[in-house]
Amino acid sequence: MTEQAHDDVQLSFGLYVINLESSNAPMPLRVPFRYELVGFSVFRSRVIDDGRERFRLHLGYFDTQAHAEEALAVVRKYYPAAWISSAPAENMGSLDDTISTEFRLVRSSYARVVPPEELAKLEPAFRPPAPVTAKVVSSAVAMGPATAAPSTGGHLRKLPKQRYAVELQWSVMPIIAGDLPRLAIFDAYNLYTVREQREGQPQFGLRLGFFTSADSARQVADYVRAEFSAASVIPVSHREYTRALEAARERALKAVESGELKRTSTETEASSTTMRIRE
Repeated sequence: MTEQAHDDVQLSFGLYVINLESSNAPMPLRVPFRYELVGFSVFRSRVIDDGRERFRLHLGYFDTQAHAEEALAVVRKYYPAAWISSAPAENMGSLDDTISTEFRLVRSSYARVVPPEELAKLEPAFRPPAPVTAKVVSSAVAMGPATAAPSTGGHLRKLPKQRYAVELQWSVMPIIAGDLPRLAIFDAYNLYTVREQREGQPQFGLRLGFFTSADSARQVADYVRAEFSAASVIPVSHREYTRALEAARERALKAVESGELKRTSTETEASSTTMRIRE
């Protein structure tokens, strides 16, 4: 099966990516032209092709094919065989090695899922949503949909839902929380940093998550770009998503124990606290 034949499988409606290369092994998330295309991210996807594992390196996201074609002129200086396709919608990740990456929560949200009518407020023509009061609710830690157990018929487990984040900035210098702009949107999502080694040097990223579609993340990226000019949408692996939520959970439990947050449930065990993370 050809590379392009997979472009009709699990596509993300309305968004496009540039496919840089394909390989049997995961490739590093580094490209020579990244700083020529500010506001776009590089990420990987994984597919099974005729029983074999294949990886792709993508640049995205583009809201129209015409915009992707404009960027393709730059990309092909370095990747002559690059091509445009609809964006994949699953099995994507943004970090080389989530296990060895250091996570630090800057600000957490304990709120309901964002309904469509509120998400519309994030467009530049609208006012930002009001800050959400942090609170702890219910009784069990909500870590997002985990892989489903096999059925009695022996079917394979279902894949975790793909999540997205807005990468606000990436830097070779540590990110200091006190220097960040105070935006109302930060009250509605989880703001966290990641630290990893790239080319032997520590590098740092600031991310806002989580979203269940690339398009909703793109609206937020457009909204914050006045303060973070390089804001871009990245798909995050399920491992990154759960590790960031675990950091938020630990902070929530400490806040409950210290009295900073009060339960809205009559249950008394701190270990049974639920965080409903806004997506």
